[in-house]
Amino acid sequence: MARRNRDTKAILNTISRSEQRSSLFWWLVEHHDEMIAAAKGKRILWRPFCAKVAALGLTDTKGQPPCERAARETWMQARKEVAASRGAAAAQPPRPVYPSRVDKDWRPANAPPPGPAAQAGVPAAWSPGPQDQLLPVRKTLPHEKKPYDPKENLARLKRVINERSGR
Repeated sequence: MARRNRDTKAILNTISRSEQRSSLFWWLVEHHDEMIAAAKGKRILWRPFCAKVAALGLTDTKGQPPCERAARETWMQARKEVAASRGAAAAQPPRPVYPSRVDKDWRPANAPPPGPAAQAGVPAAWSPGPQDQLLPVRKTLPHEKKPYDPKENLARLKRVINERSGR
C-alpha cells in the first residue's frame, strides 16, 4: 500500500512540476518555509549553499551545478512562485462544511450558552400558544354541497378559460 502511494505521488509530481524548471527550483519551493526560518532575516551565503546543493545532485536548468548568481535568482523565483500559489489559495472561497462533518456540540460563537430549556430539547424562546393547537382535517364545509373533486375542478377551470378566451 505504501509503495502505491509513493508511486502515485511520483506520477502526480511529474504532472504538477514543469520540466522547464530546475531541480534546484523545485527543491527551493518544497523547502521554502524552512529556508526562511533558517535564514532568520539574514542574507544567505550562496557559495557554501551551492556546494551543498551540488553534493545533493541538484542542478540548474542546463543540468549543471548551480553558480551563486543562478542560485540567488532561482531563490527569488521560488519565493515569487510560493507567494503566488498561496495568494491563489487564499483567494479561493472556503470549502463547504457538510452537515455530516459538523460536530454535534458545535454552536456559533455569538450564541448564548445552553440553558435548562435547551438541554431539555425545547428552544428557550418557545412557549405554546393558540396557533399550536391541533386542527381537525378539513372535510366538507357547511356551505359546500359535495366534497372536493379534482377532476371536476379541472373541468370547471377549462370551461372558465374557454369562456374568457372567447371560444
